Amino acid sequence: MRRTNLFRMVAATAVAALIATAGATAVATPAAARPADTAAAATSGFAPAATNLAQGRPTQESGHADVYDSSKVVDGNAGSYWESVNNAFPQWVQVDLGSSQSVNQVVLKLPTAGWGTRTQTLSVRGSANGSSFTDLVGSQTYTFNPASGSTVTINFSSTSTRYVRITVTANSGWPAGQLSELEVYGSGGTGPDTTAPSVPGTLSQSTSGSTITLNWGASTDSGGSGLAGYNVYRGGSLIATLGTVLTYQDTQPATATVSYHVRARDGAGNLSGNSNTVTRTGSNPPACTNVAQGKSMTASGSTFSFTPDKANDGQLGTYWEGAASYPQNLTVALGATHAISGVTVKLNPDPAWGTRTQTIQVLGRDQAS
Repeated sequence: MRRTNLFRMVAATAVAALIATAGATAVATPAAARPADTAAAATSGFAPAATNLAQGRPTQESGHADVYDSSKVVDGNAGSYWESVNNAFPQWVQVDLGSSQSVNQVVLKLPTAGWGTRTQTLSVRGSANGSSFTDLVGSQTYTFNPASGSTVTINFSSTSTRYVRITVTANSGWPAGQLSELEVYGSGGTGPDTTAPSVPGTLSQSTSGSTITLNWGASTDSGGSGLAGYNVYRGGSLIATLGTVLTYQDTQPATATVSYHVRARDGAGNLSGNSNTVTRTGSNPPACTNVAQGKSMTASGSTFSFTPDKANDGQLGTYWEGAASYPQNLTVALGATHAISGVTVKLNPDPAWGTRTQTIQVLGRDQAS
């Protein structure tokens, strides 16, 4: 079980407090013989950086149980933890350092209060691209003891990697991988990528009916994390997160006037500046005015309460419904003669209204006629 009885919980808390006061640090102690521990210790010249390179960085996992997701291993809180899917070894959790870093130490932690001593069999793996991993430290069994802060420190030869993954194959205390903190330290190298990609090349648009096709030029990334893709915005709001493609299609009514811009995104989440803005002008320009709004409406007939006035009250949820015979006429008196360029008719967009067709004719006459 994860928890023990109240007496053991209080005792574990007290021990943890004493250890913290004494400033003790636990070094990786495999459950195997001591020589194996010595072999996994730091090589000469080991000098870990003071900064935890994993703190607050993006994480991924093979899966998690309940609310114990992978973000807990980089939140700086040793009381919260990741727990993998139960009874399904092997399981893994990994952190993205943002760019390739020279690393030589991993510190793993579990909560102390209420947690008994347990062992976990695990390996430390690294990757430059997040898909192909190699062992930094092969699989060994390590002891997490509340009396020593439930902390395991694993030292290894300096290596350059961006992704650090912990793969767990056994846990004596619970049938899942468990970690409250995954800390990564290094002997040097650059910091996480904070350099944004270049602004995308010239954005253009073409239209065919209701389909709007956007095209733009490629961006470049020099920050080390690599170009991840592009974000597409309509009217200033994000509508699509893409890979490294250079085109996107949006569907908008032919009457709508819409504007777009694009931003590049790198592997560390940095965003470029905005591309140029392109605008598709609809067949109903924004400057046009609905001259029928609120004007007097009449009809050849109506059903129940679905009267003609519902057709120009500005509410899409209300509507006019003619009598149960064709043809049916709906007329608006504009109150004066107007130069009109189009007529727009609408139905309630709620999905409860299925797609339908209506055959209509638009007629008009002068006020004096």
